[in-house]
Amino acid sequence: MADSEYVHGTMDISEQRKTFARFWTITKWSGIVTVVVLVFLALTRTTAYDCSKSDVAAAHLNACGKLPPAEGASAE
Repeated sequence: MADSEYVHGTMDISEQRKTFARFWTITKWSGIVTVVVLVFLALTRTTAYDCSKSDVAAAHLNACGKLPPAEGASAE
């Protein structure tokens, strides 16, 4: 092993510190934004138990007419 003049702890690590600080900032804010979006989606979700407008939703889903008509439904 070759002798070296390097002494442990003498290297300038300011760039590594800046890079890690940027990484941590991006990670922190990405997590915060993700949580905010998830909370927003949870609070504004449609209620699955409210079937009063299910016929409208079904018509939108079947806009291309690819689904067979439901039993008892009038064919338009």
